[in-house]
This record gives sequence, structure tokens and C-alpha cells, in this order.
Amino acid sequence: LSAARAQMAAPVAASPQRQILLDSATEQDWDAVVAALEPFMKENRVARLREMLDRRRGGLHLVLENIGDPHNAAAVLRTAEGLGVQHVHVIESISDFHVTDQFAGSAANRGRPRAAGTNLVSMGASRWLTVSRYTSSRTCLAALRELDLQVLTSDCPPLSDEEGSGVEEETAQQAQGEGGWQTHKSHQFEARPIDALDFGARPAGAALVFGNERRGVSKAFLERADGSFFLPMCGFTQSFNISVAAAMSLWAAIASGHFPEGSLPSEAKARLMARWLLRDVKAAKPILRAAGIEVDEF
Repeated sequence: LSAARAQMAAPVAASPQRQILLDSATEQDWDAVVAALEPFMKENRVARLREMLDRRRGGLHLVLENIGDPHNAAAVLRTAEGLGVQHVHVIESISDFHVTDQFAGSAANRGRPRAAGTNLVSMGASRWLTVSRYTSSRTCLAALRELDLQVLTSDCPPLSDEEGSGVEEETAQQAQGEGGWQTHKSHQFEARPIDALDFGARPAGAALVFGNERRGVSKAFLERADGSFFLPMCGFTQSFNISVAAAMSLWAAIASGHFPEGSLPSEAKARLMARWLLRDVKAAKPILRAAGIEVDEF
């Protein structure tokens, strides 16, 4: 490490600038960034980062729509990161997504209030995830379609007459007759048990969608998804906490065998490694400049 610092301090001959645009960088661009910054991080730290990258799962995406409770949000992110799920899509059309002031390393979150204790729940998981944020469910859905992912929404089966009062279904039917809105429960229920899903239906992978703690997944997603699923239950309780439901669902998808460890594409690994080093290596900007590299938005 000291030798690397000495090398940086030595005069560097002028060299052509390599311009790297973050939104269009190639795998070779990311490799160049890594090669320049890696010597300035401790070897054991670099080895740990590469070990985790080599175990990341490709093709399995998590979508969180208007999650209201910061502790739930933090718990879901911690579960996703712990299972090697890299990509999380966050929709904030109604509720802001609050976790910690380190959330995804995003400048957009700096200055937002932090819920007490959420840093202990997430354990810093958001630092290692690729989090994409959207202001509408339709925008998120369009992005998932562009990735050619199978979109699967979580949906709870309606209560039977013996389990519920029937008021919700009756109200929905009355509203329908008056030309008003309808709840999803007034429609034929088509969700399947999660273990009955074919997670390999699309080669690119699948996205599991979870909605707000009280309202569930929005009508916009339910009507446009490729399918819906639920977690079978055998107790009196009618639902799981969202963090528990997300954990069980992600594990069911992993257990299907379609998203093994180490399946993240090489370009994605190179991009992640470069972004982690850009974030964590002190004086990264002058180091890159000495190597003839200029990264925009950095």
C-alpha cells in the first residue's frame, strides 16, 4: 500500500485522458478504473470484495413498491444482500423509501431524516446493493420489461366467508355497480403458490414485486404482471410481515436452482467493483487522473 502511494506521488508522464461516462461505460472501462484504484486498498479488503462478487446471483431482482416502514425497508435490504441478490428496484410514488443516510450511497438521500435504529437493522447492507429508484410503478415496470424479466407480484388470497366479514367484497361490488373503483378481491383470484411458479420462464430472470404493508401491490402492477404468487399459510394469521415474506419468497426462488451463486455477469461484476472502489478509495479522483482516466459525475 505504501509503495502504491509512493508511486502516485512520483511524477507521472502526460497521457491521453480516458473519458468514462457512467451510463455507457464498457467492461474494459470499469476494468481500467479497478486497475488504477485497486493498489490503494488493502489486499485483504480487495480479496474480500472479489469473494463476495464471485458469489453474487444474477437474474433475480427485488421490487419494493411504496414501503412505508423504514425498519421493514432496512430488513428487506439486509435479507437481499445476505442472499446475494444484487438488484433492488424501489418505487416511491406514494411513500418515500427511508433506510439510513448511507442508503445506496445516493446523493439524493443525503439530508433525509433517518429513522432511529434502522442502521442496526440493515447492518450497512444498502452499501453493497444496486438500488434503482422510480417515481411511478409504470416507469419501473417499463424498466423491468426492458430487461426482459418475468414480473411476478405478491398477492394474498381473499378471505373465505368464514374467515372475514364479507364487508370488503360487498363494498367493492356496490362500488362496481355505481361505476366506482373495485378492489382486487372482487375479481377472480389467480395467484399461485410460490412453489408452483416457473422461475425459469424467461432466460433473463425474474423480478419479485412486494407492495405497501397495508395496501399490498398496486393495481398497476397486478394487471400488468406475468403472474402473481402467494405464500401458503396453515395458521389463523392471514399474512406475513413484508420482510419475512420477501425473505421466504427470495429463498423459494433461489431454491428453484435458476439463480445460483456466481451467476452475475462479468460486466456487472466489473462495474460493481469499480463503483465500490470509487466510493471507498480516498483520493480516487487524483489517482485516476494520474492514470489518465477521467470519470464523469465523479
